[in-house]
Amino acid sequence: MATVISFASQKGGVGKTTSAVHLATAFALGGYRTLLLDLDPQGSVYSAMGVKQRVIQGTLEIFCQDSTTLSDVLLPTSTENMHLILNDVDRLAHENELMKVAADYHHLHQWLARHARGEFEFIIIDVPASTNALSINAMVASNLVIVPMQCEALAIKSLKRFLLAFKDLQANIDPNLRIAGILLTMFDHEIPAHQKVCRQVYQTLGESVFQTIIPKCPQVLDASAAGMDVINRSLNSIGATGYIRLANEILDRFRLR
Repeated sequence: MATVISFASQKGGVGKTTSAVHLATAFALGGYRTLLLDLDPQGSVYSAMGVKQRVIQGTLEIFCQDSTTLSDVLLPTSTENMHLILNDVDRLAHENELMKVAADYHHLHQWLARHARGEFEFIIIDVPASTNALSINAMVASNLVIVPMQCEALAIKSLKRFLLAFKDLQANIDPNLRIAGILLTMFDHEIPAHQKVCRQVYQTLGESVFQTIIPKCPQVLDASAAGMDVINRSLNSIGATGYIRLANEILDRFRLR
């Protein structure tokens, strides 16, 4: 039965999609059957994974067509053990239709339980940068929620807002919602402000923060521009090493090996 992990944040530009893509890749290369599910209407997974063709069926059908099965929406990748479900919402009318169905916060959880959780060991979800109905669906469907946070002062305020919203979700929607940890991203050890933010977050939140810190890495940007992940493209880079270390930390911390 798959462990479902979502990357959620109210703030965009924090490395959410990049982290989802690379954690999924790290698990897959480690031999785990892995599904990467793109729920973000921005569709950034498209470019990150180098998908050229328009996807005919994906997220929209999962929510809006009751007959949709895994085989209808599943796409292979060039990475062994890794598959995709992409976001195919490209019109405002489609997005409005999807959001109406997503008002049932348990819809995705139920679909994954019926069609996907028995087929994979990990399901990684890229979540919209908000706490809308689609984001709540992803978190309710997840065993673990990872909150990526850029190493900047403004990100601390965004993190506080997200944690308050998450407590409301726990109290009013699902008491079993669980944050796996805060993931610090885009860290540059030569910038004093980044060092200060890291110290402050660790001092305040302690074990709620992953020990792994994702560094700022030019090779990650280069790989993304080429429609690839940095692990396959530049295995010896600090970016690849960071995401492999994160995968191992998750496996160990939550006893998932």
